[in-house]
Amino acid sequence: MSFFGLSFPFGRFLGIEVRLHFTFFLYAFVLMQRFSGDLLTGALVIFGLYGSVLLHEFGHALAARWCDGEAPLIILWPLGGLAVCRPLFNPTAHLITSAAGPAVSVALWLGFDLLLRVAPAEVWVSFPILARCVIEIAGLNQMLVLFNLIPAFPMDGGRILRDTLWHFTSVERATAVAVGLGRVLAAAGVVLGISTGNYQLAILAAFIFMMSGAERQSLAWQGPVQPFSLRERFRRAKRQKRFREQNAPFLGESVAFHRCASCGITEVEDPHETFRVAVDGEEYCAKHLPRGETSSRA
Repeated sequence: MSFFGLSFPFGRFLGIEVRLHFTFFLYAFVLMQRFSGDLLTGALVIFGLYGSVLLHEFGHALAARWCDGEAPLIILWPLGGLAVCRPLFNPTAHLITSAAGPAVSVALWLGFDLLLRVAPAEVWVSFPILARCVIEIAGLNQMLVLFNLIPAFPMDGGRILRDTLWHFTSVERATAVAVGLGRVLAAAGVVLGISTGNYQLAILAAFIFMMSGAERQSLAWQGPVQPFSLRERFRRAKRQKRFREQNAPFLGESVAFHRCASCGITEVEDPHETFRVAVDGEEYCAKHLPRGETSSRA
């Protein structure tokens, strides 16, 4: 069993399975020690932290779906989360998917920070626990943003760098450059951590160094780069929305407009599924669409 296989099911949301890694519970226990005198605040902060991480990962997952890909699984663990995503094999689609998670964290960070500024002072005086939770969660989201944007795998910053370079070179070359830079930064982190006595930094940097090597295999060659157009994607979403609005009043919400020719699933069974028509004239869900097909039903 792999390291990430040691996880427990938490639920299924928007058609995506969410699992908790066993180390999640260990980290939650350690984090609670900061709030040993106030267990309620500690529990609320932990809930807010992992709620923020879950939203971050859903940002990746839903962006991958929007980019004609798949996102069947999210795993929460101490370094945040891991969204198992496979967007369309295209640099723009991968870049959108990689950047969506940090974008959600930025929105949460700024949102909680704005809440602190605009809410009346009397609210925070009357509810000091709430005030501390908002401050803590805002700071944790800021930390998530800064940490995730480090240009090293497995953080999002490494993938954003790779996906950006991929626009100008091959995916193999872009990955090699991003992995190389990540390993240089990780090695520097190990040296800095040992020299300053910050052994947590040294251990984390060593872990990043080891994980970065696995990235060479995680995006194996999947054939030729597939076409992806942002303009067409927005147009398709508008056509699908207009189609539903025009036909739903006549047929009712329980009537399926789309059905996968492979598995038979409809949008009634999974409202978050997307359907496209292949060159054979049949309609498929995103999971069973023949590779290389990008056409859509209006």
